[in-house]
Amino acid sequence: MELTKSEIKLLRKAYSVMADTHSKYHSESEKDISEFENKFEPIPSEYRYLLKEFGGCHFVDPWIFTLEELSCEYPAFIANYTDDEESNISNNTVFPIGGLGDGSLVCILKETDKIVVLPHDVYVTSVDDLEIIAESFKELVFGLAEQGIELDNQIK
Repeated sequence: MELTKSEIKLLRKAYSVMADTHSKYHSESEKDISEFENKFEPIPSEYRYLLKEFGGCHFVDPWIFTLEELSCEYPAFIANYTDDEESNISNNTVFPIGGLGDGSLVCILKETDKIVVLPHDVYVTSVDDLEIIAESFKELVFGLAEQGIELDNQIK
C-alpha cells in the first residue's frame, strides 16, 4: 500500500487519539508476521503493510485485527468454514482482517480486494451474499481513521 505524506500523517493522528495506545496497538515485527504466514498463509499485502507500519487498530467499528488477534481468529475461521461443502466461503475466497461488535468478521475478498462482512448469526453459503462495506482495504482504513479523529474531536 503506497501512502502519501498526508495519508501517513492522517494515520499517525488517528493512532495517536486511539484508546489503549500503550498496549496492544503497535507495529508488528517482520519476524512475527513471517511466523504467522509460515504457519497459515500470506497476509494480503495492504493489511500486511498496515500491521508492519502501524499495527491493528480500533478507531471505531469495525476494528482491524492486531497480529495477536489474527492468530486467534484465523484458526477459528478455518475450523468454521474449511469443511463446509455447501459454501464457497473459505480461506481460498476470503481473508479475515477484523471484526464488529456483534461478533461478525470483516474480510478481504481475495478475488476483488473488496471488504465484506461475514455475519456471525446468519448462515451464508456464497461470497456473493456478503455485504460489501468498502471497495478496498485503503478505503476502509482511511474511513475508520477519519471517523476516529472526528469522534475524538467531538469528545473534546
